[in-house]
Amino acid sequence: MDRPTATVQPSLLQAHFESSVDGQYVLDPETDVFVKVNPALCELLGFTREQLVEARQPVGTMSIIHEDDREVVRTQRASARNPGDSGVMRFRAVRSDGDVRHLEVRFTLILHSGRVLQVGSARDVSEQVKLEHKLRTESDFNRELTLAAQRAAKDAQRKSLEVLEANTRVGALAEVLRAIPLLTKRLLELEQINDVFKEAALTMVNDAQFSSCVVMLKDQWGELEVKYANPFRNTQKLRQQENEVYQGVLQGKMPLAVDATGTHVAPIRSGTEVRGLLQVGLPKNLQRFYASHKPIQESIKDLIMTIADFLGVVIQNHENLDRIKQQSRQDRLTTLFNRRVFDEQLVVEFRRALRYERDLSLLILDIDDFKKVNDTWGHQQGDRVLEQVAALLKVSFRDLDTVCRYGGEEVCVIMPETVGEAARVKGEQIRRKISEIEIPLLDEPGKVIGVTVSVGLACMNKGTTTEDQLLRAADKALYYCKHNGKNQVRLAEDGDFF
Repeated sequence: MDRPTATVQPSLLQAHFESSVDGQYVLDPETDVFVKVNPALCELLGFTREQLVEARQPVGTMSIIHEDDREVVRTQRASARNPGDSGVMRFRAVRSDGDVRHLEVRFTLILHSGRVLQVGSARDVSEQVKLEHKLRTESDFNRELTLAAQRAAKDAQRKSLEVLEANTRVGALAEVLRAIPLLTKRLLELEQINDVFKEAALTMVNDAQFSSCVVMLKDQWGELEVKYANPFRNTQKLRQQENEVYQGVLQGKMPLAVDATGTHVAPIRSGTEVRGLLQVGLPKNLQRFYASHKPIQESIKDLIMTIADFLGVVIQNHENLDRIKQQSRQDRLTTLFNRRVFDEQLVVEFRRALRYERDLSLLILDIDDFKKVNDTWGHQQGDRVLEQVAALLKVSFRDLDTVCRYGGEEVCVIMPETVGEAARVKGEQIRRKISEIEIPLLDEPGKVIGVTVSVGLACMNKGTTTEDQLLRAADKALYYCKHNGKNQVRLAEDGDFF
């Protein structure tokens, strides 16, 4: 069979190799020196990577093996000479500090760049060896301890087999997907989430040589929406009911779906929630190779699921950052925008209105006799009043209006494209709605209280030159209301009280 022309770089390999809790290595049996080792192996043997690999005369493996076990290791190596041969062996290793460890090594031989290399994993089984010795020599061990030892041995065997299987995949994917480490780095650097989707789709096709890549996320109605696709297609919504594969993956019935052409559909998860799908297609030459090589199948599945999981992490990171930014702009009690947002937005809207000669009004609302509420029923009741009033205000203004808690019981509303009588009507509407609110008493179930508000309004005119001038005018209008009966609306231009 011809060697496949589509290759994928060893991204997962390197991540698995470097972060594995077991010692991982690549050994040249002919020279008896390591070609590559991971940090876990260095820690296990007590030697540095420089001593084992990078030195002019690296430490030979036979010098590390206990002299009584060297012949066993030589015999095992002699029985495995050809690519694909594998084995398991136990021996004692002498660390650089003289400490002796019992190691279990599982290896396989691969052909790389014209030479046979041994790829393997090593783990410390000293405690297991001690336990096995104790089980052989001490007959008074109780049954529970014996069962625990058996479970530990089975778990160790299972993990060793998993490592061996992963090493086999590493050998099968010796030249697969160099683009992936670059992709993950790029995704973390992008500030806009839509750029993340675009970069993922472009890199998977242009650099990683997949035939297609589509990133789809669920919208607020649960329908799939294409965020980016390469090759390009018009953004469209896909009903998951129209595709059983999509539905199965979205509902968690399948961790990954692969159709007859090798197209993979993996879930994009954020936490425990499936947020969307990553669909990746295989080129035709890789489809043929893929169909007859299970290790390649498993490795590509692992790769695509890893990219999908990484997209989920990036999405969650962006949402967390947006949430933090939003919290820094919100008043914690009322969830209205805070004073900081008001100061910033007033400058923006005032300058826009001044430059383009547009209308702008400012409303300041103050709850009447709020101190009396706190003094009579307590501050928790006062907080409940603020929450109820804020909830009404949030649904009573347009999206282009900015509703902010200015301080204490005062709320400011910046209203672009509003002036004069329209502003007064809006203020009166808000005053009336608040006067109709019935707020339950916390300490007296079944009883309610009501509150009123005073509203000061100021509109931008030819004489208004600064945003501070507009704010002072609205504040003076509010002051007039508070000292002339409360529970009313006053437009600054109605009087000469400035």
